[in-house]
Amino acid sequence: MDIALSDEQKLLQDTAAQLGESVAVNSPESVPSAATLDRQWQRLVELGVPTLRSPELCGLDASGVETAIVIEQLGRTLSAVPVVGQAVLAAELLQAAGCAKDLERLAEGNLRVAPLLNASLSGFAAANEPGVAFDAAGATHALAVACADGQRRLICGPTGGIDGDGAALDLTRQFRYLSADFYNAASIVGEPIDDLRWQRVESLAITAIAADLLGVMQGALDDAVRYACERTQFSAKIGTFQAIQHLLADALVRVEGARSCLWHAAWAIDNLPVDEAKLAAMTAKAYASEAGREVVETSVQVFGGIAITWEHVSHLRLRRMLVDRRLFGDEAILYEAVATLRLADRKLA
Repeated sequence: MDIALSDEQKLLQDTAAQLGESVAVNSPESVPSAATLDRQWQRLVELGVPTLRSPELCGLDASGVETAIVIEQLGRTLSAVPVVGQAVLAAELLQAAGCAKDLERLAEGNLRVAPLLNASLSGFAAANEPGVAFDAAGATHALAVACADGQRRLICGPTGGIDGDGAALDLTRQFRYLSADFYNAASIVGEPIDDLRWQRVESLAITAIAADLLGVMQGALDDAVRYACERTQFSAKIGTFQAIQHLLADALVRVEGARSCLWHAAWAIDNLPVDEAKLAAMTAKAYASEAGREVVETSVQVFGGIAITWEHVSHLRLRRMLVDRRLFGDEAILYEAVATLRLADRKLA
């Protein structure tokens, strides 16, 4: 079985990596303004990221793998472009509800809509409860999910403008609190989403956050290795010290483990039964959540004192990793869910 990326996927990876480098966040001062983010969003649209899950728009089969590839490369450079929230999750919700016209507007860059999560960030917000607009930079609308009469429906409403500075742990992404009043101006859009389709939406959401975590980990490891090859102490590069080598080697093992889990989960979204895809997604996110903390903290240790200064990029990675761990459940929640799913179905055990 060949699990390597195809030539087309490698080309997409290289293209996304180049985009990621051009929109990288290297310090708190380099976090882009609203106008700059709008221009960066247009570049994401030109790459076709919002259409990756829409066969009728991109002309290709929906693929979780290509989606994960792009998210990882932008996460690696701590890009502030709202790729996960607006280009992936919002697009998947609209696709699941059959909102063809809204998807076209999103693909053209004319619709900016953010998914609404619950207050704990553990899942999508339910109707008539306060929520948090995730990846909300530039968004004019938000999407929530309502369940009524045994049907799951998508709710879209204006946010009243959710740009501006916000007090969030993650400085590279915008979160905006929306009260229950949001639903007064919101309306149902699209068609009902059946349970099987909804489980794939959830699997994609969990996998997308795992992909961002992997990117953050890879960026942290790359920077730590580069620094270890440059920093001199006691007339020697610190990368020659066995203790540093062991730290970085262990970090690499965790990164590659997370990548293996992620690629399987991304492939499973569209190729395995919904319960197996959900299991793969939760496993990938749980592993990445635990590994992410270890890898990012290792990079802080390698950098030493400079890593705990405001100007250095390390605290931005640490903040993003901690928020990613919380989104759609951390490792404690997901490992328990994995165990429950396996015990309930012997085929998954």
